[in-house]
Amino acid sequence: MFAGNSSHSVKHQHLKSVARSYQSMKYERRDPEADRIRRAAKKRMISAELEDFLRYLNSPWHIVWRNILVGLARGLGAVFGATVVVGLAIWVLKVFVDLPLIGDYARDFRDRVTEVAEETRYTDDFARLQSTMERIDLRLKEQNELLESLRDR
Repeated sequence: MFAGNSSHSVKHQHLKSVARSYQSMKYERRDPEADRIRRAAKKRMISAELEDFLRYLNSPWHIVWRNILVGLARGLGAVFGATVVVGLAIWVLKVFVDLPLIGDYARDFRDRVTEVAEETRYTDDFARLQSTMERIDLRLKEQNELLESLRDR
């Protein structure tokens, strides 16, 4: 009981001393010249940052280029992260295969994960994408021919 009270008292005294030192710093006289220089430097920094930001906004190519780079970085990071996670999962499952009670379950799960990883080659998706692009290209050519025939009339 006394230890709790003395601990509380020490904490309370420490908080009081911190508050007093903060109050003394708050009312301490400052050098007006240093304050003026500090305010001027802060204004210059803010105006420089604002100027850079406005320059960035007025250049749409910078925005597009930066977004392309950010998208590439996110995509590559996702692919790299997924590769690491799947690789670690397969490695951990290989370790668990040798354990007596859960070895059969781990072996089945490892085989399923490996099967899914090997099946996911995206060849079907690329084939569908290519056929869609070919259809779009054909329709655009037909529309261009129709527009040219209407212009010639």
